[in-house]
Amino acid sequence: MEQLTTNKAFTFRGLLSKHGMSQRKLCRLVGISPALLTMMLNGQRTFQYRHKDTIALVLGVDEESINWNE
Repeated sequence: MEQLTTNKAFTFRGLLSKHGMSQRKLCRLVGISPALLTMMLNGQRTFQYRHKDTIALVLGVDEESINWNE
């Protein structure tokens, strides 16, 4: 059976690592609390479009290219 692949080119944590950025620093740049980001990453809160868009802009990629669940 073939394994399904995703068209998401980057993982969220991989992008942070690539840019040498902590989640806390990203939160300061985006204007959200570290607790909110953690809850969104853990599925306890839903990412709003503006959050994803701003995070992608800060990280220099398209929002659609980020796999937010890994």
